[in-house]
Amino acid sequence: MAQAEMIDDVGTGTASRGFVSETLAAWIRHVGPFWAVSIAGHLVVLVIFGLVLGTVHVAQKIMDAPEFEAEVETVLPDQPPLEHFEVGDTPLDATELTTETLTLNEAPQMEQTEQFNDNSAVFTEAGGGMANATNNLGGLGGFDVKAIGEGAVVTGKGGVGTGVGTGTNAGSGGAGAGFGGRGSGRREAVAAFGGTRQSERAVAAALNWFARHQGDDGGWSLGEYTRQCKDSTCTGAGKIKSDPAATAFAMLPFLAAGQTHLSKGPYQKTIYGGLFWLVKHQDPATGSLGKGTGSEMYTHGLASICLCEAFGLSKDKQIGAAAQAAIKFIETAQNKEDGGWRYTPGQAGDTSVVGWQIMALKSAIMAGLTVDKGVMDLAKHYLKLASAKSKQGGLFGYLPESAPSPTMTAVGLLCSQYMGVKRKDDPMIEGEAYIMKLLPTNKTRNSYYWYYATQVMHNLPGPEWDTWNRAMRRTLIETQVKEGCAAGSWDPHKPLPDGHAAETGGRIMTTSLATLTLEVYYRYLPLYQLDKKDEAGGKVAMNDAK
Repeated sequence: MAQAEMIDDVGTGTASRGFVSETLAAWIRHVGPFWAVSIAGHLVVLVIFGLVLGTVHVAQKIMDAPEFEAEVETVLPDQPPLEHFEVGDTPLDATELTTETLTLNEAPQMEQTEQFNDNSAVFTEAGGGMANATNNLGGLGGFDVKAIGEGAVVTGKGGVGTGVGTGTNAGSGGAGAGFGGRGSGRREAVAAFGGTRQSERAVAAALNWFARHQGDDGGWSLGEYTRQCKDSTCTGAGKIKSDPAATAFAMLPFLAAGQTHLSKGPYQKTIYGGLFWLVKHQDPATGSLGKGTGSEMYTHGLASICLCEAFGLSKDKQIGAAAQAAIKFIETAQNKEDGGWRYTPGQAGDTSVVGWQIMALKSAIMAGLTVDKGVMDLAKHYLKLASAKSKQGGLFGYLPESAPSPTMTAVGLLCSQYMGVKRKDDPMIEGEAYIMKLLPTNKTRNSYYWYYATQVMHNLPGPEWDTWNRAMRRTLIETQVKEGCAAGSWDPHKPLPDGHAAETGGRIMTTSLATLTLEVYYRYLPLYQLDKKDEAGGKVAMNDAK
């Protein structure tokens, strides 16, 4: 009985399904076309509406960021113990730079009294060359040395840039914008933009010093790096307690040389440890990298530049996620009235801290991260306030309405260049003339000023850059420590106290700024050279990015 009822139920269900199918088919025949047209029309409207909203959204950003997912951490090979780097005596100046050789159109061919360009094809990683025993010289700074160390691998006709260029212009062959100058290939651009075999030797020695003074946890300390010392020569500890700032200062010279945690070389593990120390110490709730340091935004700006450059060079998504969070924190920390930043989020700005934030934002743009255009526009407002005391807007003070100073003028000019001020505009003409009256010399020391002013002048190829570069290069090479555990570093107190850096950041800060200054030849390509190339190709230049 139960089986019969079950059969009847199944039969009834089958009949019901047949009725429903016929009814549905009839409905589709009579009403379906109307609904199909209606749905299609609504879809078109939604697509158009989405495109409009999408356009509006993109217009508020300089560019969209990639999607980030956590990645499995790279397992690195064991790193051999670092040997001491012998810097040697200061050699003679080897280059001849003239107005003719420093053109705006292309990298000039330099005539050398001594050939040191690396034209070999050994570079397959960004900055990943190793020392070799020939005169072709690997990624070791363009010369043979007894100890393991490395210099910068720079642009060349045969290389391929590893970084994202400005706008949508990817670095290629070392000729692209952005981080393209740090890619693999020949070393000709070192000479083309003013570097020498000796400047590369100084860079290689500095990287060796930083690696030897890394903490066991992967970070660096402004005041406690001496725990790694082998003798008492590394004096000049910084008084500011900010391990994130120290780690960023130590890491930036490696990145400037094209080295990353993914580049094969003697410092791969060193860089890996430093980068992931920063990521590990980032506040997961806010993205801050300087929380609890007492100078949160100063520290955060430095560390943000480090993460943005590391992502731009490596495209490591874990680094990219941390960098994007750091940029978001800079955007939310901006003072909404004057457009600046200072030591704590939301505080009215000072030019020194503003400079690091703008450099971080520009590094983010170059790396392909999302940057709010409104934040950049508001930062322009701060620069206008800080230059209020100058006649042409090219001299900058520490605070809005304050008198101009050399260091703040250099900071403000570089920020202005990245914000779109052209080389022939009145502010740039006024600022360049001011800087040229204050050339680097052993009679005064201010590595903070030299660092920013060198970038400004590097963006202005010509006889003034030649004059500045010669003075800067010789001064730094001559004052680098040549002996003991401190070899490769710069003493913050000798031959003279080094301005702001001597007491605050100490030897770590002084050495970092000096090294980065000597890496200016390939760290970024000259902005106004990029302008001309990009205008010719119809592409947006870095300092015109909207």
